[in-house]
Amino acid sequence: MMNKLGLFVPVVLCLSLLSFAQEVLEAEGTGLGANRDEALLAAKRDAVEKGVGTMLLSQTEIENFMVKRDNILTNTQGYVKSFEIISEMPTADNLIQMHIKAVLARSAIHKDLAAALILIESMNKPKVMVIVQENNVGNEEPTNQAAEIALIGFLKDPYGFEVVDPSMVQSIKASQQKMAQVAGNAAEAAAIGSRFGAEVVVTGQAVSRVAEGMSKNLGGMVSVQCDVSLRAVNCATGRVVGTANGHAAKVHIAPTTAGNQGITKAAQKAGAKLLDNIMKDWSGQLNNGIPLSVSIKGVPNFRIRNGVLSALKGVAGVTSVRERNWDGQSKLLQTDIQYKGNANGFCTKIDGYKLSTGGSLSVGGIEGNRVRLVAQVM
Repeated sequence: MMNKLGLFVPVVLCLSLLSFAQEVLEAEGTGLGANRDEALLAAKRDAVEKGVGTMLLSQTEIENFMVKRDNILTNTQGYVKSFEIISEMPTADNLIQMHIKAVLARSAIHKDLAAALILIESMNKPKVMVIVQENNVGNEEPTNQAAEIALIGFLKDPYGFEVVDPSMVQSIKASQQKMAQVAGNAAEAAAIGSRFGAEVVVTGQAVSRVAEGMSKNLGGMVSVQCDVSLRAVNCATGRVVGTANGHAAKVHIAPTTAGNQGITKAAQKAGAKLLDNIMKDWSGQLNNGIPLSVSIKGVPNFRIRNGVLSALKGVAGVTSVRERNWDGQSKLLQTDIQYKGNANGFCTKIDGYKLSTGGSLSVGGIEGNRVRLVAQVM
C-alpha cells in the first residue's frame, strides 16, 4: 500500500502542476539594460525562463526524465500575459536594473489581446508592410486592394500595428519587375521593406474564381471561390518567419463583388494564422535575442575587419555575430547579430567601443532593427 501511494501522490502532483503550467502561472524576473525598455525586456525574459523551468520540472517528472531539457525549452511556448514592476534602479555602471512580477500563459498568443499588446510593445512596435498581388475573377489591376485592406484593418485594430502607407505600396505593385522580386525572393522582399522602414513585410497572392458548375443553380447569383496565401519576412535578416493560407466562398449577383467579399474573408483567416506565426517568432526573439542587421563603414583591410568583428562579439548581450559580406574597396562590412536587448541598447554599448586594432566604433544611424556603424581607425 505504501509503495502504491508513494507512486500515486507524485504523479497526481505533477499532473496538477502540468495542468496549471499549461494555463497560467506567476514568476518574478530581474533584468539589466542600457535603457529602461531593455531592462524591462530582460526582466520579462528572466520571468519566462523561470516559468519554463517550472513547466520543465512537471514534464520531466511525468515522462520519467526521458525528455531532454533543451528539447522541452525549444517546444515550450511561454509569454507574458501581464506584469507589475516591483523595483527599478540605476546601477554603479550606468545600467538600469528592473525587477518584475509577471503572469505567464501558454495559449495561442494572438487570441490573448493583452498579452499580444505587451509583446508588440516589447518589440518596439515593429512597422509592417503589406504587399499582395490580387486577381479578382480575372482582373489583375494593381489597384485591387481587398486583401491588403482586410489585412491592414486586422493588424491595426485591435493590435495597433504601425503599417506602411498603402499608397506607397502602389508604386511597387505597378511594376511587374518589383512584384516578381517580392514574390520570388525573401531577401528582395526584405530589401524593399527596409527601404520603406518596415521591420516585417507581408507578401502574398489573392485569387478569386467563378465556380461555374455551382453558379448555374443559384437563380442568377454567382458563386466565387477565393484563396489567399501569405508569408511574413523579417526585413533585418531576410528570413521567412511564417506562411499561411485562407479560403472562402461568396455568392453575389456581381462576380467582382463576390470576389472582393470572399478575398476579404480569406485574407482575414490567413492573417490570423500568420499573426500567430509572427507572434511566436517575436516571443522567441524576446527569449533568445533579437536579430540586428549591422553595417560598418570605414573597414579598409582584413586586420581592421577582424578587429571590428571581435569588438561586436565582445558587447554584453551579443550571442552571435555572422559576417554577411566585407568589401575592402568600399570599406563596408555587413553583419547579422543576435542581441538580447533592443537596437537602442546595443547602440548605447557599441558607441565609442575601442577596437583592439586601434580606433573605435561610432553609431551612424538606427532604423528599426538596422544599425549603421562607422569604424574610426587610427
